[in-house]
Amino acid sequence: MTVQGKILIGAGAFILFLLLVFTKVSINARNEYQKGDKFFREKDYKQAIIYFNRSIHWYCPGSKSVTDSIRALWEIGTQAENQGDMDLALNAFQSITSSLYSARSFYTPHQEWIAKCEDRIATIRAKQEEARLPNKGIPLGKRKEAILKILRMKTEPDVFWSMIVEVGFLGWIGCAIGFILRVFIGEKGFNSKRAFFWGVLILFFYALWIVAMLRA
Repeated sequence: MTVQGKILIGAGAFILFLLLVFTKVSINARNEYQKGDKFFREKDYKQAIIYFNRSIHWYCPGSKSVTDSIRALWEIGTQAENQGDMDLALNAFQSITSSLYSARSFYTPHQEWIAKCEDRIATIRAKQEEARLPNKGIPLGKRKEAILKILRMKTEPDVFWSMIVEVGFLGWIGCAIGFILRVFIGEKGFNSKRAFFWGVLILFFYALWIVAMLRA
């Protein structure tokens, strides 16, 4: 097989792997959403929140299931707040923000939903605080402003290390494919020199991926 042929096979295998990962993530997000939707229709909102939350954790760009899960959680939270069930409302709104923050990499997905939810969370907590401490003389608006400031103090991911995460992961997979294609060379059998070279690259990119995840 020519070098060009091996490159094409390697590139094809790499693209196929990415498609398989994307497909698995999309399917898992859809399955969790469907479970959450079932409980939502049965008005078992606590269980629905659990599965919608899991669906969002399977985030990938353009996922309809993730967007639908966010909207369902927002509906649960809004409805619960209107009915005076503040604990359930907080659970729903916080599920949106926490799951979206956990899905961020070099960017934060659905930032508009995070902003909306943090506003509702701050409002609810300010009202609860006012009910517990009515004699503090702090206006509701000031309480909300202080709480909102704390909520928005979350540190952003490190863009550099987030990009290195992607480089490390893709490099690891690419080198594993390269190992298979370049080390096992047909009639000549196993090439130990190439095995050492590609093995070192695999270990390097794997270590880079792990370190970057810890630093991002």
